Amino acid sequence: MKNKSIPRSQSLGFFGIFRESIKTTYRNRKLLLPVLLLTFLSLSQLEFSEDYIQLPFLNGYMLKWAQDPRTHHNLRRKLDIIAYRGALDDILEALFVKQMTLVFSSIIQILFYVATVSSTYEAYTSKVLGIKGMFLKIKATWKNALITSFCVFLTYSSIICVYLASYGIINIVVANSWSYLISRAITVSTPFCYLYVTALLMVSMVVSVLEEGFGGFKAIGRATKLMNGKRLQASVLMIPFVIASSYCHHVIYGISSFHMRRSRWLAIMIYSRVGSACLLRLFMFVVYTVFYHERKKSLHQKEVKSLYRPIVSGEA
Repeated sequence: MKNKSIPRSQSLGFFGIFRESIKTTYRNRKLLLPVLLLTFLSLSQLEFSEDYIQLPFLNGYMLKWAQDPRTHHNLRRKLDIIAYRGALDDILEALFVKQMTLVFSSIIQILFYVATVSSTYEAYTSKVLGIKGMFLKIKATWKNALITSFCVFLTYSSIICVYLASYGIINIVVANSWSYLISRAITVSTPFCYLYVTALLMVSMVVSVLEEGFGGFKAIGRATKLMNGKRLQASVLMIPFVIASSYCHHVIYGISSFHMRRSRWLAIMIYSRVGSACLLRLFMFVVYTVFYHERKKSLHQKEVKSLYRPIVSGEA
């Protein structure tokens, strides 16, 4: 089924991509709103469950610590482990709950981004994707999305480790004015590297959903090719989301300074944090889906021109 065709003869700039993203989100609202609401409720309830499950463990540890302030010190040094077995069990159970929460949260967010990207792409290309079609798309692409998400995590972790290791080695080995200059250069380059890598990984996740056979590091390689010539634009597209995320974080934790009952404080904190994160991620996926389509279209046009290159008279 087709909607009205949307002419897009020329490449979109920064504001053009955001304008088309807003239009696409509005046009696709009947599908995106239920997905957003379901994700918000699932993640919120997951955080509430984690908090209330962990509370007895943390209270038990704090009670033991109050009875003997040396508990934490002895646990670290593994002294008198039998006497503090209860406190250690509380800590291990709390860590297990946290780990399981992260697993379920990751699954929910993967399904969220697959549904958002697939429905957005269909809406942007003037097609209509129903609930059944969206579920079929999730079923067909969730494996690629899962593998790509894991590779994205590895890439982020590796880059962070390389930056920290470089910074530490330079300050330890080169103890002169050069170390100061190099460490400052690393510090200055960090936000630019963060913007580019985040944009690259966002496009990779979109590729893993929309292109069959592209998953994991193969999707990252495909995203690198698509971003060729538009790396700066892709990085700049991330800036509004970083600013908005920082502002929401500041507002939410400003609210936490108010004195109120713990249950009310917890509800405000969780709903505000999860709600703002879901909204930002949804629109981020929409923006980079539009960016992906524009880059894929441009790359296709270049390939067509190279295939049908006009014959010069001298070559005849």
